Amino acid sequence: MIRQLLLRKCKKLWDKIGNCVYIFKKPQGRLHSSALFCIIAGMNVERLRQFSCVVIGVSGGPDSMALLDMCRKQQLHIVVAHMNYQKRNSADRDEKIVQDYCEKYGIQCEIVKQTKEGKGNFQAFAREERYLFYEQLLHKYEATCVLLAHHLDDHIETYLMQKQRNSLVSYYGISEDTIVYRCRIVRPLLHMTKSDLEQYCHLHHVPYGIDESNLSDDYTRNQIRHTIVEPMSREEKQLMCKTIDLENIQRQSVIMESEQFLSNWDFSVASLLKLKADVMYQCISSWVFETCKIRLSNKELSIIHDLMKKGKHWSRDIKQTYVIYEEYGTLWIDDKQPSTYAYTLHDKKELQTPYFQVAMDGTSVEAVTLSEDDFPLMIRNVKQGDSIQMRFGTKKVHRWFIDRKIPKYYRKRWPVVENVKKEIVLIPGIGCDMKHFSNNPSIFVVK
Repeated sequence: MIRQLLLRKCKKLWDKIGNCVYIFKKPQGRLHSSALFCIIAGMNVERLRQFSCVVIGVSGGPDSMALLDMCRKQQLHIVVAHMNYQKRNSADRDEKIVQDYCEKYGIQCEIVKQTKEGKGNFQAFAREERYLFYEQLLHKYEATCVLLAHHLDDHIETYLMQKQRNSLVSYYGISEDTIVYRCRIVRPLLHMTKSDLEQYCHLHHVPYGIDESNLSDDYTRNQIRHTIVEPMSREEKQLMCKTIDLENIQRQSVIMESEQFLSNWDFSVASLLKLKADVMYQCISSWVFETCKIRLSNKELSIIHDLMKKGKHWSRDIKQTYVIYEEYGTLWIDDKQPSTYAYTLHDKKELQTPYFQVAMDGTSVEAVTLSEDDFPLMIRNVKQGDSIQMRFGTKKVHRWFIDRKIPKYYRKRWPVVENVKKEIVLIPGIGCDMKHFSNNPSIFVVK
């Protein structure tokens, strides 16, 4: 009953995968050697032969050792990369398996023993270190790409994890050809199952080691692997792949539509709310990631959507370091840390900064006439209580911000010009004080 339900969900493109444990019929018998060779022939060897040199990430497990053996037999120009994290008892054993194989066949092998102490999520740390290692080897050997042995089971596991986490992704599952950490990554074994690769190693007497950490259910991926993916038949895995392919076609359509919208977006909340929900979510996700390199979950995007529908002014923290908020119908992202700056100007000269520029021309509300007694000037961001004495009376900067509906993002960074006597002589946008006004201004401070 549960198996039938899953297959029915596959045909409907699985809107949601929960934490359920699905039970499948195990595949019957072993794969015949001739059938296995037909699968291996689908590795697209002719494509790989076009690469002048490839780096292969080899852990010593059956997947990567099978890939290494296949590429060697096809006489590809290979450089093997192995990283020993020294985190488990069998790590040195796996290093020796890789090293012995490469020595036996005269293959260039680069091995790194990882000694850095990873902070936080070790899996994320290990991944980053591994790809930095790959990048170094790509440059050293002028290689075209890195080959990795991800297979069909990995592809399905990744998809199920994405669904379980309700992630908004650019691609479901694992892409065959992509860029990761500035490395071109090619995965030629995505059509093969883990069982296929283990059988290949047995048939061709390829040595390999088993990572005992993969046997436990301590990680979400392991749980999905053992309870859902491993019991699936080959036919069920192929059906799952068709589901993933269809979802990826839909995702690419949404991404293209969102990119087109963002190219002309004026940060208006109203225009976002007119979009279809999936396109709107993608637009917000892409904008946030482009601004502060943070990925938002579907749950977080749903909360932001609800806040936008309410209207008025609202704000929400993002990962404790940024805040997203709406003011006057416009969407903003800002760093939660206060933006403070102060520049000293000793004479009349042009100056370019991330917040303002000092120029020799501009508008009347950016102009100030200075004497030698005013220097050195301090140009800083506005502070609470700042005001300036104008011909018509004192103008408070905070009141002016409110009247002009200037968002917080700009308020925090607005420049104020202060002379050596600590007098505010110019606030760009408002103008200069009475004593520093003339028809022949010295400089212009442009926001």
